[in-house]
Amino acid sequence: MPKIKRSSIDDVRARVSLYDVVSPYVNLKKAGAKWKGLSPFSQEKTPSFYVDPGKNLYYCFSSGQGGDIFKFVQDKENLGFQEAVEALAARFGITLEYEEGAVGGGREAQSLRKELFDLHEAATAHFHAAFLRNDDGGTFIRKYWTEARRFDLAPAKEFKIGWAAADGGGLLEALLKSKKFAAETYLASGLFFYREGERDPARGRPRFRGRLMIPIRDIQGRVIAFTARQTERTPSDDPAREAKYVNSPETPLFRKGDVLFNLDRAHTPVREAGRFVMVEGQLDALRCWSAGVTSVVAPQGTAITENQFLLLRRYAGRVDCLLDGDAAGQKAAMRALPLALKAGLEIRFLPLAADEDPDELFLAKGATALAELDKKSESAMAFAVRSLLPSSNPSPSEKADALRALFEILEQADSAMMRADYLAEACKYAGVDRTGAERDFARHLAQRARRAAPNLTLNKEGFPPSGTPGSEGKNLNDKLTTAEYELLVLVLHHEDLAPAIAHEIDHQWLDTRKLEGRLLDRCLAAHREDVWPGLDHLDDLLETDEERQVLGNLRSRPFHTEEPVQAANQCIKAIFDAHYRRELTELNTRITNTSANDPATIATLHQRIKEVQKLLRQPPKITSTEA
Repeated sequence: MPKIKRSSIDDVRARVSLYDVVSPYVNLKKAGAKWKGLSPFSQEKTPSFYVDPGKNLYYCFSSGQGGDIFKFVQDKENLGFQEAVEALAARFGITLEYEEGAVGGGREAQSLRKELFDLHEAATAHFHAAFLRNDDGGTFIRKYWTEARRFDLAPAKEFKIGWAAADGGGLLEALLKSKKFAAETYLASGLFFYREGERDPARGRPRFRGRLMIPIRDIQGRVIAFTARQTERTPSDDPAREAKYVNSPETPLFRKGDVLFNLDRAHTPVREAGRFVMVEGQLDALRCWSAGVTSVVAPQGTAITENQFLLLRRYAGRVDCLLDGDAAGQKAAMRALPLALKAGLEIRFLPLAADEDPDELFLAKGATALAELDKKSESAMAFAVRSLLPSSNPSPSEKADALRALFEILEQADSAMMRADYLAEACKYAGVDRTGAERDFARHLAQRARRAAPNLTLNKEGFPPSGTPGSEGKNLNDKLTTAEYELLVLVLHHEDLAPAIAHEIDHQWLDTRKLEGRLLDRCLAAHREDVWPGLDHLDDLLETDEERQVLGNLRSRPFHTEEPVQAANQCIKAIFDAHYRRELTELNTRITNTSANDPATIATLHQRIKEVQKLLRQPPKITSTEA
């Protein structure tokens, strides 16, 4: 693979702003001389991701990741270094020079992901050209678009709506003729059916036939998949003939639970609108967009997922749910509610009549429809109580049943304050005694904790002791003996030792499944990257009220050790040993499971065992506060 010249790499680094690279993924807000936002690498609700425009570097406290523009693209798009440089150069129109003198690396320099992006763009252009063509198929699909769906041609052109003819429209033949793509790219694209074990791309059969094609784009606006709408020309031998909508299958580019239609366009106007409007399908979203509601998004024809809500949370704190007014739409809204609470989003519901859907409403009234719906909007708890208590005069037992269902929703919110506020609001709408409901909810949480850890004694807050199954690290005040916990205490009480410790410990050694491991990881990462805020300014490192309570207790608790350096080295050694002994166990398991007919693999595994055993004889350690 031809290497990119160092001068070209430096040129990309100098000309591309990290802010421009990050902002499609994160809603950044000014924080002094830096920019701050929710981490694009972890599921957090308190912003801990910083961009330093002066240094063109970023750092994420919640995940411990940091670096420059290339590292960000590598991590977000799962690319190698050279692929990241090429992706940024292509995105920002910068010409690269290679060591062998060629401009562009040729096919051998392109990753599968890059080829898949290019193939999807070529397929989009092919389908869109068929939509606009003045032949029988083009005339049919434009008539379907303008008469059956009642859209103007303008959004079809803007969104590159396409047409896949009943015979596939010659897409495979056109792509093969271009000779741009490797065989693996066709096989991995999801655009064609192949028999198991088939390696010849020419033997593919088109997945989409006789359907309206709607491109699905990632946050960068790149086509990664398609949704295909059934028409009267969908052939009878289509395996999914009866399905109104068919999505691309999951590919290296596309996981439907992690993508929202139109988010690539909506994330910019949402900064002014202050909220997303979520509708059920792509055509609903296109109708809203055409009517001027530009912060509209839609899931991919399936139930909304927690990951999709977390995506929205990076750009705005509120989402207004506008789903069909029928029973299915109401059920979908109720499924969405706990997921939104878990993601830390404020969610409202815009009620529709049972015979209404967003497409019809916005077609008839345009953008004024949203203003009318806003006047009738319901808060999360008002909607939940109305859905759970349909009777106008519920009996006490009906109220009790509704509260139990509501508790299942409220427990998803990880903030105690949020739970309390929502419960108080729900009690008001349901007409029940707040004090009694709070007692019942506390009992519900305690029972949930017992189910997670049935043989444990619970603390007074209804949580099991930390470090046990089901505890979720809720209470670090109970006695713990993990090395991560002990080292966290040392770091908090001997701040001068922290930089030395941070440079001796590899992030991968830490057990971040427990709260103490995650907190230690963030503290050490901040010291390692020289962005430690100081013990009096730890809020930037923390995400939840529980974390604030834990670190506050650890800092205020009396602590003394005669030999802090020795104590730190004991913890470092314990963490180091645990990591590599886990690796030894895994290596021995792999040897056991490897066939004797594969001596090369067995020899490689034995060699690694020797290397690990040697490492274990030389654990890292600090020698002083200057180490």
